Amino acid sequence: MALTESVPVVPGAREILSVRRGFIRGNAVRENRTGTTVLLMLSAYVVGGVVWWAATRPASVIGSVLFTAGPGWAATGAWVFFALAVSGGLSLARAFGPVGASAPDALWLLSTPVDRGALLRVRVGLALAVGAAAGTVAGRFTAYIAGASLWGPLTVLGTLGGVVVVAVAVLVQSRRLPHPVLPLLRWSFVSAGLGLTVAAVVQWAVPVLTAWPVVFVAAAPAAAVAMWAVASCRYLSRADLGSGSDLTSGAQASLTSLDLSVLAGILEERAWRRVGRSVSRRLPAGRAAALLRADLLRYGRRPSAYTVAAAVVVAVWFATVVGTPLLVAFIGLGGSFWVAMLFSAGLRDICGDPALRVLLGAGDRALRRPMLIVPAAALGLTGMLTFLATGPVAAVISAAGAALAAYRIRTRPSRSYDGLLLITNTGPLPIDLIRQLIRGLPILSVAGALLVQVV
Repeated sequence: MALTESVPVVPGAREILSVRRGFIRGNAVRENRTGTTVLLMLSAYVVGGVVWWAATRPASVIGSVLFTAGPGWAATGAWVFFALAVSGGLSLARAFGPVGASAPDALWLLSTPVDRGALLRVRVGLALAVGAAAGTVAGRFTAYIAGASLWGPLTVLGTLGGVVVVAVAVLVQSRRLPHPVLPLLRWSFVSAGLGLTVAAVVQWAVPVLTAWPVVFVAAAPAAAVAMWAVASCRYLSRADLGSGSDLTSGAQASLTSLDLSVLAGILEERAWRRVGRSVSRRLPAGRAAALLRADLLRYGRRPSAYTVAAAVVVAVWFATVVGTPLLVAFIGLGGSFWVAMLFSAGLRDICGDPALRVLLGAGDRALRRPMLIVPAAALGLTGMLTFLATGPVAAVISAAGAALAAYRIRTRPSRSYDGLLLITNTGPLPIDLIRQLIRGLPILSVAGALLVQVV
């Protein structure tokens, strides 16, 4: 008698996803269903209100406050913001994947003979939807900056741009496009923004987009790229899907715990991995001198902080040409705070690691003082270079507010969740947790209020 083997039948992706949804729906707690429904209704109410507010605001609500050099500069500022938004979107999309999978999905679903493309199409569609939503917000804000009364074309163009950004990132992730495409596109848009600014200086400004036919023409290639991305998701390997899992998990953990230090740590680790190997340097014998030398070596091995400081100085002086004095003052305050935060990473490492402080064998003040030299010098140099642009009083307020706010943020202790609770009719209000979250921000608010009074 001959033995026969029957070929096992591999279930389809739709069947597996249907079984999974049925299992989740059948094991969900009824109270959780009610809470999910209320949360969805509240989210729809908030999003609808924001959309209605954005659609009914006057066209000049932002441009008239920011720009004083005429409508040409407003259009240039709008296109520059659009170019920078696309460049930032390309960086974010590539960093997060943009298509990812959790460890259970990668082990129990993506390792099976089931059609991988069919399993991942929903994920790609969600990524494209997120890109479209972000692009819509960027397009509407671009129309605000330009002061365009006909804001529909720019908004839809932003939607198409968000879809294309995510689609290109998916194609690079699935190796349908080479990896150098993303850096090339990023620098191309940054260069385009710089070129538009230089062109506006010589009195040549690109007009704002108000024609629907241009948008309709751009919709065809955007749709083609999106469909190509959806069709290419079957080429995504498990390694490709896990490339941004650490960043996604860090973002979720930071959102759940209301603590951005987890996400900041992952970004810091990624940045140092890009640096790679570096030459070792001998530190001085004294504790304070060794800490200062180590802090200086940090910024010597990652010189991007100097580029940011130079960009802040250029932005302040550029704002004096096209913006109001209030805009110049607020750019000076925001730029000073950014510089103070960038150059105070050593202070954060000392204050955030109790074991390191015990190992160094000194008090908190003795360990913090050397870590204040580099951020104070960077903040002072930035203030000196922008002193004439912002004015003496505004420069002092910006530097003092940025220094105090950055110091408060960098020296805050670990997050504690067992503090004071205020019981209200709508539920408990974590007063102590809110106080920890906004540590340092009230100083910036006071500095901004002072700038409004003195400018």
